Formats: sequence, C-alpha cells, structure tokens
Amino acid sequence: MSNKRVKNPKPLHGPGIDLDFSTSPKVYEFLQSNKFVRGLMGPVGSGKSYACAAEVMMRAVRQKPSPQDGIRYTRFVIVRNSYPELKTTTIKTWQELFPENTFGPMLYTPPITHHIRLPSRGDAAGIDCEVIFLALDQPKDVRKLLSLELTGAWVNEARELPKAVIDGLTHRVGRYPTKRDGGPTWHGVWMDTNPMDDDHWWYRLAEKEKLSGKFAWQFFKQPGGVIEVQPEDLPENPEANDHIFSGGRWWHLNKKAENVSNLPSGYYMQMLGGKNLDWVRCYAEGKYTYVQEGRPVWPEYNDQMMSGEVEYEPQLPLHIGLDFGLTPAAAIGQRLANGRWIILHEIVTEDMGLERFGTQLLAELNARYPKAQVLIWGDPAGMQRDAIYEVTAFDYLRTLGLRAQPTASNNFKVRREGAAAPMQRLINGKPGLIIDKSCKMIRKSLAGGYHFKRIAVGAGHERFKDSPNKNEHSHIGDAFGYLMLGGGEHKRMTKNSLAANTLIVQTIATADFDVFK
Repeated sequence: MSNKRVKNPKPLHGPGIDLDFSTSPKVYEFLQSNKFVRGLMGPVGSGKSYACAAEVMMRAVRQKPSPQDGIRYTRFVIVRNSYPELKTTTIKTWQELFPENTFGPMLYTPPITHHIRLPSRGDAAGIDCEVIFLALDQPKDVRKLLSLELTGAWVNEARELPKAVIDGLTHRVGRYPTKRDGGPTWHGVWMDTNPMDDDHWWYRLAEKEKLSGKFAWQFFKQPGGVIEVQPEDLPENPEANDHIFSGGRWWHLNKKAENVSNLPSGYYMQMLGGKNLDWVRCYAEGKYTYVQEGRPVWPEYNDQMMSGEVEYEPQLPLHIGLDFGLTPAAAIGQRLANGRWIILHEIVTEDMGLERFGTQLLAELNARYPKAQVLIWGDPAGMQRDAIYEVTAFDYLRTLGLRAQPTASNNFKVRREGAAAPMQRLINGKPGLIIDKSCKMIRKSLAGGYHFKRIAVGAGHERFKDSPNKNEHSHIGDAFGYLMLGGGEHKRMTKNSLAANTLIVQTIATADFDVFK
C-alpha cells in the first residue's frame, strides 16, 4: 500500500480474517461505503481487484448470525465477461486471498463454486459463505444468473460488460439469507474496472448523469500510478530524476498512487516502455480514454476511409442485422445498386428484453424510414423458443409486421469473412463500405473494440484467443456481421464471384481515428 493514511482509519476485520486497506485512502473509502451499487476505477496495480475480493469476506463476517443456529449465512456471485478471463484473472486473485488449503476446496464443475465454512470460535459466530463464479459468455451462465438468490455480487472489470448485467444483478441481491435466517444485514452490487472511454455507461453515470438520493450509485476513482509532467516543469536531467518518456510525454511516479508498496520496485515506470499515449493514460495514469486492445476482428476496417455522410435511398430495401440476447443491438443499412454497402443507423441497448426492443425498433423504422421495404437478419440461434414468450425471436418480430429471418450460418469465421468482404472492395475508387459518422458504436467495434484478446508473446510472435472478446462492442459487431451475411455477402462467398467493377485490395486498420468528428 502507499504511505499515505486516511485520518483515524477504522480496522476492517471480522472473525478469522484481518485485512488492512487503511493505507489506500480511496480503496478504504470504497470499502467503508454501504451504497447499494458501488464502483471502483483505477490504474493497473492499484489493488482494486484484491479489495473487491476481500469485500466478499468482509460482508460475510459482518452478516448477523441466524436466529436458528447462530451461523452467518451469505451467498455471493462473482461475474466476469468470459470464462478464460474468469479462470486466469479473477479466480487467481480470489485464491491468493482465500487459498483452498485454508478455506476449503473449490468445486470446478460449472458453476465454479467456493463454499467457505468456518466454525464458531468463542464469541465469534460461524460462517457459511457460498461464492459462485460466473462468466457471461455462456448462455447457460446468463440463465443461471437470472435465477440466483444472492446476498451480493462483485462484477470484475465492469467495463467489459453491458449495463444490463449490472441492472439484472440488482434484482437478484438481497434475496439471501431468507427471513428465517434473519435476512441479509447488507445487500448490493460492487464493481471494479480499469478506465474506459467517455461513451461508456460507467462514464455517463459517474461523470455526467450522477444519481442522487438514498439508492444513488456511488463511484470512486483511484489516483493514477503516474502523472504527466509538462515540459516547463522538467528537471535538467529528467531520466536521472526518475522521469520517463513514453507516448510522446514525460511522466513521473504519482506520490498518491495506491498499493505501491505491494508492487515490484519501479512497477509503473517499467511498464511505460514502448506504450502509446492512450495506453499510458488508461492503464498507468488512470484516465478515461479509448484503447484498442488485442487483434481487431476486422483489421480490414479503416475508419478514415470508411466513415462519412451517407443518405438513405427510399427506393432500395432496408437491411437490418440483429443480435439477440440480454443486450440486443441492430445495424441498419442498404446495399446500393453498384454493390457498395452504406450503414445508416445503429440501435444499441443496455437493458432491454425482446418485447421492448422490438417495439423500439419498429418505432424508429416508422420515424426514420416510412414505407421502407425492411429485411431483418439474425442469429439462427434466435429460432429457439423463448422461455417467456414461448415463440422464437423471429416469430415475435413477425407479429410486429417485420420480415425477420435467420442468416444461412452463424459460424463466426463465415460471418467475419462475409463482413470483411465489402471492406476489401473498391467501387469506382471508393471503399465498398461506408458507415455514417453518427454510428459511433459500430465504428468503434470495427476499429478494434471487438477484438481477439492477446494471450502470449513469444519467439517474436503474438498469440491471440480463438474466439473474440465479449464486451460492450461485441453485440453491435455481431449485428453488423449478420447484416452483411444476410444482406448478400454469404451468397457472394459461396458463389465465389465478384462484380466486374470491383477490385480486391488490402486495407490497413488504424487506431488513430476520431469517432466524435
């Protein structure tokens, strides 16, 4: 921890555990809060994940004993965006704090569970704390989440998940223990994350649309690990005075950085080497920014070349790609007579079921594109009957008068190649894909928001995961893929033919684009 202490810190302890975060003022403040929903944002290495893991046990030991048997009963869920991240990062952090040889074995058959039972000792009541680990890249895990009876929930790396997940969790906490066992002493949701860009729901709620009242969400921002130094403030010999040049800027260690004493010597300064400015600002300085990570799903996309002003063509059909699920998204476009695709509009939701989404989609179509011939394409998995409505997603859309059908394939590689095809075409000297500048989420998704995460670097080669990372950019990215595939690119692929006036070219993705132009 850093050397700075808060005034009159109160110890955070309970039966069988003694954790001290008092030397990290912002973490300590976060842990002292009893707000129903709390968020902690900070740079890498700031101790936020350890604090959130410790919070599970702190709430467990503060739970009042059951009047039936004197045991403190609690149940928590720990959520991550994907199973690989859950195993390699979240569970690893958990086990460093609560090793199996001390707190009992974990059950690794899904869902992964750590059921901690600590006996009563003297005046200290026993603990029965059930911790469930869920990754929301699996439909079965999403269904499991919606049926859980919980005391509280920790969302690890919240920037990778849609707000709909957090909203769903708020309905599940406070349901355990039962009234028979005294009910929960406290219940709620807490989150940690590295910084994100200013289009994200976290930024909106933390900085722009702050809630008020008894149940307002509370956000905490840790100090950065480094501080930018202006040229006029540089010492005569910067490097000899513990300054480092990275991303075109000079930096030095922030004296207010938290958790530094638990990090290797020179941690922040060493990590800056070879990094670009956005990376430094996000992961070391702890500032809101957009960082392209991993390998883009569509490296063929060039935002500078493939975004601009487009106009709706009323005489042509309107094609819509849909991604179903808890966070449905729609990409709306047209295929012009010369074969060029134009993307006109996007709909990206945060917490919306099929019924509400269908109603919103219909309303926007009637307002923006009256009397248009509409063709909707979606994931063939949408042919499965919905548990609530007992009809398929396509059947429901048809009841609204919308012509909806599945694409010929939901194979990811097929979708990727189909969507990449127009990016690789030149038609009359211009790209075969133009996206309206208002479609910020689609543009960010294609520019690298939707990506394969890097897993290793060795022997001069980078390695990436086989499946793309599930995050706030993946839903609209999948919708775009279904649009391209259903709208005709699958047929082009299977026939292996190109229009006579097109030319295949290789384009290079760029990270230096401004989605706010």
